[in-house]
Amino acid sequence: MRNRMLFILLLGVYLFYACDSETTANFPTEIIQDSRVSDSIFEILLDDAKLICMDYYTNEEMEEIEEIEFKEYHYAQILAALQFVYVDSVSTASLDIRKYDVHALCHEQLRKSYITVDTSSQNILSWKEYGFSDQLKLDLLIDDYDLQLDSLGKDRYAVHASTGINQEVLALELKQFPFIYEAQSANCIGDGSQIELAYFSPDFIHLIYSYGWGDCPSGCINRHYWELGIYGSGAIELLSESGKELP
Repeated sequence: MRNRMLFILLLGVYLFYACDSETTANFPTEIIQDSRVSDSIFEILLDDAKLICMDYYTNEEMEEIEEIEFKEYHYAQILAALQFVYVDSVSTASLDIRKYDVHALCHEQLRKSYITVDTSSQNILSWKEYGFSDQLKLDLLIDDYDLQLDSLGKDRYAVHASTGINQEVLALELKQFPFIYEAQSANCIGDGSQIELAYFSPDFIHLIYSYGWGDCPSGCINRHYWELGIYGSGAIELLSESGKELP
């Protein structure tokens, strides 16, 4: 009897630490694609993570993100959490988030800038016609981020990047060239679904997902919220659900 009680006690201690270890595992600090996430969805979640990261660092007045390309340590943990939510098949909240296709607002902010240029510049003409400008520093940017020009009329062009980058920093770099008079990143226009980062630590992230509907180009009339706690182990906890009833 005594041995049986000791066995039960030891089993309880083991289960306690096993369960605790499941929720205290740290998120990866390098970019990892979950095998259950397709390439196309991964690219969307990657942009989500970068937008969430950029918004969080700006609003919290934390470390400035001063480079064109985001560092993995800025957003790898967020990306891992987003993938955990996307592949989760247990939580009703995760199922609804996939059903209503909730993502971070304004992916265009990572892909596009606008410039005003000297239309007589051979550098601009070459960039538009051949994909390089004959200006070494600019050509390095064009090559690194596959920057493509799209004429908007007169002296205005849209600059498209093939990957999600910090367009605000890119615009600052572009303005340094004498034949580029003005440069600015794309603005976020309209309203819609959103994902916000409320808190994060190495092993826990608090995300607020929201789905908006009803005249969203002008500002969504209705909105539903899910607050999720995501652990580094992949466990997901619904912290709260609020807002309008889902349509």
